[in-house]
Amino acid sequence: NTTVLNAGIVTAVKFYGDGSGLTNLEGVDIPNVLFVNKGGNDSNSGVSAGEAKLTIKAALEVAKPGTTIRVAAGQYVEDNPLIMPRETTIEGDSLREVSIRPQTTNNDLIYVANACYVSDVSFEGVMEPDKAVISFNPDAPDFITRGPYIRNCTNFVRDSIGMKIDGSKALGDTKAMNVDSYTQYNQGGIGVSISNDGYAQLVSIFTICTDQSIVCNTG
Repeated sequence: NTTVLNAGIVTAVKFYGDGSGLTNLEGVDIPNVLFVNKGGNDSNSGVSAGEAKLTIKAALEVAKPGTTIRVAAGQYVEDNPLIMPRETTIEGDSLREVSIRPQTTNNDLIYVANACYVSDVSFEGVMEPDKAVISFNPDAPDFITRGPYIRNCTNFVRDSIGMKIDGSKALGDTKAMNVDSYTQYNQGGIGVSISNDGYAQLVSIFTICTDQSIVCNTG
């Protein structure tokens, strides 16, 4: 973070390490970045912190391939499933400060597509035992050339499936998802389920109190 003094006006500027751009308190628009925070409104454009949306779902509905959705600290109860367009990102401010909760217990939480990325959020709340936190979209299978990537997240939803990689719900030769530091603390649930020729690269994954940790069935 840097403070810039310009003609007596102090502006707080945040530079992101990935080189994607900057945001400031005056609300400068940033191409390909949408903002979500607890002070937002879903009727806002989402293109700056001052014009943030209130829900992740509303941001996803206007996101295009190449869009990053930056989610500020807070608890977000979302009308699930959240459907991510291909090549989009949900990035929380902090793993411990951003939580996503399902509004309905009988639906999966997030549907990912080709080259999607989810990072630095926790998943909380209640879901029925056969429902997944992360899954391919069964209603619109995508062609996978770069597997969706889940990084630095924690799943606290008891009885849930932390990641469901069902190859019958994706297209292509490599129906893959990838993990780095995705912790499962979902008591009674399944950490990762891989089936129907699905494929996974699971790096630094921890499963605690699960009924089954990693389940492979023709995957």
